[in-house]
Amino acid sequence: MTFEHEIMVGWGDCDPAKIAYTGRIPNWCLDSINAFLHAHLGGGWFVQELDNDMGMPFVHMSIDFRAPVTPRHPLICRVFPTKLGTASVTFQVEGFQNGTLCFQGTFVEVVTVASTFEKQTIPAHLRRALEAHLPS
Repeated sequence: MTFEHEIMVGWGDCDPAKIAYTGRIPNWCLDSINAFLHAHLGGGWFVQELDNDMGMPFVHMSIDFRAPVTPRHPLICRVFPTKLGTASVTFQVEGFQNGTLCFQGTFVEVVTVASTFEKQTIPAHLRRALEAHLPS
């Protein structure tokens, strides 16, 4: 049950070498994680923050680059949780273009009470949604 989020890379996303600016890639990864949450929770970070008083700030990000990203093909970002802690969630994002792995990233969020910015145990609705997508 892999979740995929498609991104159309534009000319303006690229540098003079005609490949994506490095700084755009973390943004596309975060957009893809937000799309995953929207699809599986009925709303991404904005909705969770306002409607459920749940924040999910990032405490770690790392990306390994494998091949250039260009505007030639859609960028398909595969998103899945890899680990659930008591109050943290680790996501993997893999970016593909035309079947080629372009990057892999690890992103860790801590779940907070948004109104107080205090760490909290992962709420049951979030844990259920994420557990259903953990690799076997």
